[in-house]
Amino acid sequence: MDRGRHERVDDSIAAQVRYYDLRAPDYLNPLAPSDRRARGVLEPRDLRLLVDELAPSGDVLELACGPGGFTAELARHAATVTAVDASRQMLARNRAEVDRPNVRYIQADLFNWRPERPYDLVFFGFWLSHVPPSRLDDYWRLVRACVRDDGRVAFVDEDDRGSDHDDVRIVDGVPLARRTLGDGRAFDVIKLFWNPDELTARLQRLGWNFVIRPVHDTLMYGVGTFGGE
Repeated sequence: MDRGRHERVDDSIAAQVRYYDLRAPDYLNPLAPSDRRARGVLEPRDLRLLVDELAPSGDVLELACGPGGFTAELARHAATVTAVDASRQMLARNRAEVDRPNVRYIQADLFNWRPERPYDLVFFGFWLSHVPPSRLDDYWRLVRACVRDDGRVAFVDEDDRGSDHDDVRIVDGVPLARRTLGDGRAFDVIKLFWNPDELTARLQRLGWNFVIRPVHDTLMYGVGTFGGE
């Protein structure tokens, strides 16, 4: 990656963290002004059903945990949940809303963080679409370092059916989408809408075996392991 593109990626990651810090108090609040034309969301009941289907157990790591919708459901099943996010304000909201003794919080930049130990399950919700294409392989190497040899990885995110609901432009090879706060301040966040079949093939080349299926109108749900069949 040339220096200009590398700097663009770094700047975009920093802007993304800043945006979610500022957005944390009213993120997903239907009464707050929307920051985009439309977005795919999981209703609490559907979110719970997906996590119940996943049936997490043992020690779970949640990457980019956000405000806590998934964290609370993971914590109902798991012995422990370690919730990691780069946004201090998202972590504060998560801690206040989830309030579970089996949840531990870590503030960290996921592009520069490494786990202390592997986990039985690694989960991330609505995060993969914010990973820059140039950092994707590195991110999945991080995920591999986070999960036990016999562990699982699962995620939920928007897929390419949701691309009509957002305005993405490519700048120096980085897909960026504009997000606007209620006070008018605008931020460009990384946003990549994966086609599930293309993502499955990409992960297979990295050594992962995933089953990814559509959920509702614009979402996908994937569960996989490293190696094997």
